[in-house]
Amino acid sequence: MELTFHRPDLVCELPVEEREADCLESNDICVVRKEHYFIRAVLPLPVAGQEEPYRIGLWVEVGEEDFRRLHALWDDPAQAHEPPFAVRIANHIPQLPQTLGLSASLQLTGRTTRPDISVGDPAHPLYTEQQNGIGKDRIDAYNHLF
Repeated sequence: MELTFHRPDLVCELPVEEREADCLESNDICVVRKEHYFIRAVLPLPVAGQEEPYRIGLWVEVGEEDFRRLHALWDDPAQAHEPPFAVRIANHIPQLPQTLGLSASLQLTGRTTRPDISVGDPAHPLYTEQQNGIGKDRIDAYNHLF
C-alpha cells in the first residue's frame, strides 16, 4: 500500500479534546459519537505490466447495522463469501474531483487482509482508474501527495 490515510477526514478535523472524548479508534475501525461508523480498507488500482495492484489505504463510512455485521464477520474465515456492503469513501484524495462521500462497495477479503473498495460512480475518474488501470506516472503522482 503506497498512499495511506491514517484516519477518516471527519476524525482528522476534530479538535484534540473532542476527538479524545467522542471517538473510539483503532487501526481498523473508528466510531465518532456513535453516529459515524468507519472501516479501514484498500482501493486496488490495476497497474499496467504488473500483477500486483497499487493500493490506496482509505476509510469508508458504513451504516450502524452494517458496521455491526462487519464487526461480527471480522474474524470469520468465510467472510469473503459475504455480499459487498454499500459504503461512502471517508477521505478526499487530492488531485481528484471530490472523493469524500463518493459511493462505493466494500468487499471483505479475509481475516488477515483489509477489505477491498470498488468505486461505484462510473463518471468519477477514480472509477476509470480502477477499471482501466494506471501507469507509472500516476503511481508517482499518488506517491508524492503526502
